[in-house]
Formats: sequence, C-alpha cells, structure tokens
Amino acid sequence: MGSGLQTAKTFKGTTTVGVLCSDGVILAADKRAVSGYFISHKKTEKISIIKQYIAVTMAGTVAEAQILIDQLKGEANLFEMIYRRRMSVRALASLAAQNMGGQYRYSHYPIQLIVGGFDDEGPSLFAVDFLGALTEEKLIATGSGSPVALGELQGHQFEGMRVGEAIPVVRKAIEAAMEWDTATGEGVDIVAITKDGASKQRAFW
Repeated sequence: MGSGLQTAKTFKGTTTVGVLCSDGVILAADKRAVSGYFISHKKTEKISIIKQYIAVTMAGTVAEAQILIDQLKGEANLFEMIYRRRMSVRALASLAAQNMGGQYRYSHYPIQLIVGGFDDEGPSLFAVDFLGALTEEKLIATGSGSPVALGELQGHQFEGMRVGEAIPVVRKAIEAAMEWDTATGEGVDIVAITKDGASKQRAFW
C-alpha cells in the first residue's frame, strides 16, 4: 500500500490462523487493528460466524471486510430459504472468492479470508486471497505475523488431533506472533467448529 493510503483503519498487520483437525476446524486471530503505524483499535473482532456451522477470519480493510461478511451472511440465509438446506462450506468459500475476484479485485485495500466449517462432508478449510483465488488448506496463517505463527504450528499433526487438543497449540502460535510482530497484539480470539456447531472460546488477554 502506498503512503497516501495509510489513514484507513486496516487489519494489515494482523495474524489469523486456520487449522483442520480430525473432528473440526479452529480459527484464531489477534485483536489489534492498525492505521498505518498507529494502533487504531484494541478489541477488533476478526472472526465472524456466518452460520452456526461456518466462520470466516478477515484480514484487510475493516469497512470492506465487514461489507463482504454481511453479503456472505445474506447469501447463506437466502440459500437456506430457497433450497431448504444449508450451503456447504465449499460453496460459501467459492462465493467469497467470486466476490473477491469481482467487486473487490481492484480495491485499494485488499482483503484476505480464511473460511472454515463443518457440513455434511465433514470439516473443511479454505483460503481466499485478494484476487479471488480459492485453495483448500489443512493449515494456513495470514498477515504480518504469519511466518512466526506458522513456525509454531509446523510439526504438529493436526489431522490426527481433536479440536480440544489443538486449541492450546493454536493459541500459542498467535501469542508468539504477538511477541515478535509489532502489528499483532491485544489478545487472542478463537472459534472452534465441530459437528455440534461453532463455539467461541474465551478471549485470551
């Protein structure tokens, strides 16, 4: 981003993590929002529960990310009304990718999403970049603190772990990013999604 664009409140320095486990998905994020080199908010919600079985992490400009999340919620509700069944995690991630590759593609403030959930096919995890590219993942981190977070997560066999076992590891990864990345901080939010639905864990710090 150019210096002329630094006044917008963004998640540019954020750290978000998505992990696929044997019985579900974990999404985690720090709580700091920055405007250029300034901390603009210390209690930012970067994980949004779209439906009770699917959630999304956000990195990018706050306003545009929130608009996109609202669109996804509306589309998921409309799908259920029309077809009388839940939209799959893959379908919602694909819809997010279409939107990112369309109306948000040429935005001055790119957005990046991690989409995770549990549907009839079981748990799944997807990444959507600011150009609308969609990839299925087992482990992903985004933001300026992602190299540190991935360093903490590498070596763990999450596919053989249950959500309850993996949460402390994911929390440690975000905390490591907070320690080494000045743009990441203020605490950790974690959302776990299993066959029983999405549950927000107690915010740390």
